[in-house]
Amino acid sequence: MVPVENKISYNIHLVSDSTGETLSTIAKAVLVQYKNLNFEQHIHSLVRSKKQIETVYEEIKEKPGIILCTLYDIELKKTLQALCDELSIPLIDPLDTIHQSLTSVYGIKGSPIVGGQHQLNTEYFERIDAMNYTLAHDDGIISGDLNAADIILIGVSRTSKTPTSIYLANRGIKTANIPFVNDIPLPPELDTVKHPMIVGLVATPERIIQIRKNRLMALNAKDDSNYVDKRLVSEEILKAKKLFEKNNWPVIDVTRKSIEETAAEIMLLLRGRHNA
Repeated sequence: MVPVENKISYNIHLVSDSTGETLSTIAKAVLVQYKNLNFEQHIHSLVRSKKQIETVYEEIKEKPGIILCTLYDIELKKTLQALCDELSIPLIDPLDTIHQSLTSVYGIKGSPIVGGQHQLNTEYFERIDAMNYTLAHDDGIISGDLNAADIILIGVSRTSKTPTSIYLANRGIKTANIPFVNDIPLPPELDTVKHPMIVGLVATPERIIQIRKNRLMALNAKDDSNYVDKRLVSEEILKAKKLFEKNNWPVIDVTRKSIEETAAEIMLLLRGRHNA
């Protein structure tokens, strides 16, 4: 593989009148397909005036590259298009195709709203509520309202319980997570909850040990032989699997999964439960 420092760097400019989150997500999904190439992303967010467009244009001139934009103001978009034409640089609005298809198929037109996906509507406040709940129920913290959770994650240490919980909370799913530790019983509240779906998270011993060793190094902690002992870790994982099977809890192996993939599987399980 060619070292990163020897790669040609390609510029991509993301121009948005909102946070730029949508463009960042789209760019990430596309650029991951070009693993052997180096892309430098330039994010220009909250661009809502002609003066800001001109500032963006100057930056594009310094580092020319393809431009992805989501600008609902037609005049601003035309201004940016004209400037890009001067540089012979393509301007792409990845949402245009979707809007055009909706208009063509359903005969409807949308009402442009800058940053519409971030409006303070009911869904937004549900996400805030879910985030507050999730943070208050992280890593085994029980505050008497465990039954209010939508999801309860249980897994041995370093199965990404917390980041997965935060990801789910950002989608409005109240999530509590509880560590499975050898010889330490799980909270008795789990025997009485009715509403939440309980999901077990596992990984291979090798993966768990690798992450735990990295964790110890990051904390400059002394080597805890029990924490990274393969026999003990394997035993811990096996006990967790037996517990999950005994309680008929769905299990997800996170060994080779990203947080997003794990969360997607959990949301699929949750939808299946609601549709049952």
